[in-house]
Amino acid sequence: MFLHRINSYFGTMWLARQLSVLVISCVIAECAVGQDDTAVFSMGQARGQVKNPEINEASGLVAAGHKGHFWTHNDSGDQARIFLIDGSARHKATYYLQGITAYDWEDIGMMEREGSHYLLIGDIGDNRGNRPNVLLHILKEPADPFGAPKVDTVPNDRITTVVLQYEDGPRDAESLFFDPIDELLYIISKRDLEVGVYTTPLPSVPGDTLMLRKVATLPHTFITSAAISTDGLEVLVKNLVDVFYWQRRPGESIGRMFRRPAMRQPYLPEPQGEAIAFARDGHGYYTLGEAVLGLKAVLYFYRRCNTQEKASGR
Repeated sequence: MFLHRINSYFGTMWLARQLSVLVISCVIAECAVGQDDTAVFSMGQARGQVKNPEINEASGLVAAGHKGHFWTHNDSGDQARIFLIDGSARHKATYYLQGITAYDWEDIGMMEREGSHYLLIGDIGDNRGNRPNVLLHILKEPADPFGAPKVDTVPNDRITTVVLQYEDGPRDAESLFFDPIDELLYIISKRDLEVGVYTTPLPSVPGDTLMLRKVATLPHTFITSAAISTDGLEVLVKNLVDVFYWQRRPGESIGRMFRRPAMRQPYLPEPQGEAIAFARDGHGYYTLGEAVLGLKAVLYFYRRCNTQEKASGR
């Protein structure tokens, strides 16, 4: 009953927010939000529709090491595969993960080690909150394909699977990112009225189950995705109707940063919009929803209001 009420609440909020966005966008500048927030990014612009019918429940999104491209994957029920799309949402490649079962993939992140990029795929969904452990699949980013869309397989011996456990019991989660400064993995729970932020180091050679320690609580709920900038200085967290932004202070940990209130950013809610990612150059962020009710998923770009600030090390 509780989850039904939550879902009904967000459905009502989504419809109300759609109407308010249409009204507000007619009377305010594109880099404005509520009077209590500061707009760092402008309102989103559609960059393209996802026309590949196999990408129908995009749940995670991360900027690829290949310029202008993104990795995404479907929600639960799909095969163990990832998709590469370009900045116009055109499908470029599909990679199947050999020997892996996709139980409930929810988010994807990026980690850089020794000059190479690694994808972090979070099998962290747990709608009923009864999984004693969740999984993280780590693989070196596949090479950039050229020409026609490519379909290939990542051999099982090139995939590392890490077992994760929450220190305070099972949690449903759809959000993760890897901090390039502290070199820690972060996972944010979803269904708590005030979601928890959990972290663990990722050893180069995984061994026993890794414990996720709670380091912060956020006064938000139904969190569906998170992203960190390539320099580790900015973090985005979203739910179905809002995008929240934090800017990190010098020497500040992620846990301490999250103790400060977020700045709400412009966001046009999408039908079942779950995924968010920073552009690799830091000049904005992207969102991607699911293909529902006969509508195609759209890749939106939210440009930074002042790109010079980011370029100068803002």
